[in-house]
Amino acid sequence: MTELTRQLNALEATLPRLRRGDPTVFYDVTVILEKLREAAIALERRQAELLTLYEVGRDIASIIDLGQLLESTMDRAIVLVQAERGFLVLRDAKRDDFEVAVARQFSAGEVDEAQVEISHNIIRRVMSTREPLMTTNAQEDPRFQSSTSIVAYSIRSAMAVPLIAKDELIGAIYVDTRMKARAYSVGDLSLLSALADQAAVAIRMARLYDELQQRNRELQATLDELRTTQDELIRAERLSVVGRMASSIIHDLKNPMTSIKGFAQFLGRDDLSPEQRRYFSATISRSIDRFVGMTQEILDYVRGDVSLDLKWVPVSELINDVRTFIEPDFRAKGLRIQTDLAFTGSVLVDQGKFQRVFLNIANNARDAMDPGGVLTITSQQVGNQVEFRLQDTGPGIPPEIMDRLFEPFVTHGKPSGTGLGLAIVKKVVEDHGGTVRAENSPGQGACFVVTLPLNP
Repeated sequence: MTELTRQLNALEATLPRLRRGDPTVFYDVTVILEKLREAAIALERRQAELLTLYEVGRDIASIIDLGQLLESTMDRAIVLVQAERGFLVLRDAKRDDFEVAVARQFSAGEVDEAQVEISHNIIRRVMSTREPLMTTNAQEDPRFQSSTSIVAYSIRSAMAVPLIAKDELIGAIYVDTRMKARAYSVGDLSLLSALADQAAVAIRMARLYDELQQRNRELQATLDELRTTQDELIRAERLSVVGRMASSIIHDLKNPMTSIKGFAQFLGRDDLSPEQRRYFSATISRSIDRFVGMTQEILDYVRGDVSLDLKWVPVSELINDVRTFIEPDFRAKGLRIQTDLAFTGSVLVDQGKFQRVFLNIANNARDAMDPGGVLTITSQQVGNQVEFRLQDTGPGIPPEIMDRLFEPFVTHGKPSGTGLGLAIVKKVVEDHGGTVRAENSPGQGACFVVTLPLNP
């Protein structure tokens, strides 16, 4: 039962005496009314304190910066309990001690360093027990008789409350006054404790935010370092690719050029028959075609050009053009080409680039097969796709390079070449919206499967 309720009940109890005209009742009513006035004033003060506490809690909860939060908390505490001075201290776990984070004096702002010593005795006791502490007459309080600072600075009344969040001791808030007329009450201690509870949670969150920001900065620094390292690795890899490409180009372009030079010298002889001249001329022509093809591979790879000149081309025309181009080389090595085109409709392709797909695969087959070998090219419709298969009778693809077969400079069964052929095959096919894969057929060699959408 509150004091206000008790006095209202007492006033109600005087009504029968008033009706009887009891003259002594007027004194009792006067006393009760005075107590009612005091209770109403106390109620208003408590209401104002709770409103202030709510506003303080709302304000400090909105502050993220730790330094600003600590200062705001101390300033609010000074005003809330009408203290002359105040200190907010934070626990130093490493030293098992505390350090003053904010020191305030109501009339003069910040407290100088010498005055900070005043509160150490009380603060250490509060942080040790984790319990609030209040003294209404510090000069005569036996708990602080040994504290010369309290006596020296004439501290009259003081309070200190711990800052605890999630069972973690964060620090403490201390306030004091030298005014005899302003001795702190239990209500003041409750008010300061309530503020401390809210402040402790806010401080913990601000610390977590600071830690998160620090982690983010460290992570960003790590990411920046990784990006720098990645850029360096990419540059190094590009230099390595250029070096390997240059070495391969210099070596492999020598072969067709040597053939061209040698047969050109033969053509200058007077004792050659017309058939021999035709043979040497055809060989020179094929060597030039091979040279052009190799240089085109290099240009296609380096440029990375994805522009396509698309048109509908009959499959039979696409395959027959490739066959016409490569068949002389196959015959010269004792190899055969056979086709089985179940699908002879049209596909939407860049004819020149897609012929390069079949030429590169066929050239690999030519280099991998021994005399008597056969390259079989088939086409068939599978759902809404057309599937091409190029099956050779060579030794097949070594398992250790199967997963890397379409990477630059990975080769199999070839004495020469740029090492870019299958990398270009994969790029051109994928630029057309298709797929390419390699398979090993037991006892039959390697098979390359190329698919193209019929309705791209």
